[in-house]
Amino acid sequence: MQAKPDVDPVSKDSPRVQLDLPNVYWTLVTPLATIIGMYTNVPEGGSIDSVQQQWLTNEFATAPTDRALILALHHPIYSFDTHHSGSSKMADALENAIRDTGRVPNLVLSGHVHNYQRIEQSIVEGGPTPFIVTGNGGYHNLHAVKVAAGDKDPETGATLKYASNKKWGFLTLTVDKKSISGVSFEIDRNDAAGGGDTFSYPVDPVELEDPKSVPTL
Repeated sequence: MQAKPDVDPVSKDSPRVQLDLPNVYWTLVTPLATIIGMYTNVPEGGSIDSVQQQWLTNEFATAPTDRALILALHHPIYSFDTHHSGSSKMADALENAIRDTGRVPNLVLSGHVHNYQRIEQSIVEGGPTPFIVTGNGGYHNLHAVKVAAGDKDPETGATLKYASNKKWGFLTLTVDKKSISGVSFEIDRNDAAGGGDTFSYPVDPVELEDPKSVPTL
């Protein structure tokens, strides 16, 4: 994001000239869902400045209320892996946006951790909010998961519903007027392929009657 891109020293042994992109965080409005894409920078745990936090809050506040809201970010808010774990900084960013607007995402997508996890958190009454880590797209070193499906984080209350840390793959999402459904595709070292996780969550907009009642994420 420079007027005159150069080679950044942090690239070390990959001396590539920086790409000059128009926007590093964005909102995509579709007929069935609004997708907000954050830029969480590169430090472990992620990092956003006050300008992006204000932008995020505004996007939550102005997102159409007749369709689902999906949040996408690189660093996961929750993760049960043994290498990175979740990001308290990103949890604070989401919590602040919810607290200031009352709007809760229908789905939160992230990567960074090299495995697949589907995690649920109770933010509002009536149904959990899904947090998906889909980072098993090809990197050779998959990150181990330290708990079993069904286990709950004693600090955050987030529950692991499904995990795959020995297979590579990708996730396909389908959004219609009733649900956000997903199917993960998995393949192991012996080229054995098959289905993995499947899920479905409602697309009805989620709002807190009292925004200040949002739990600590």
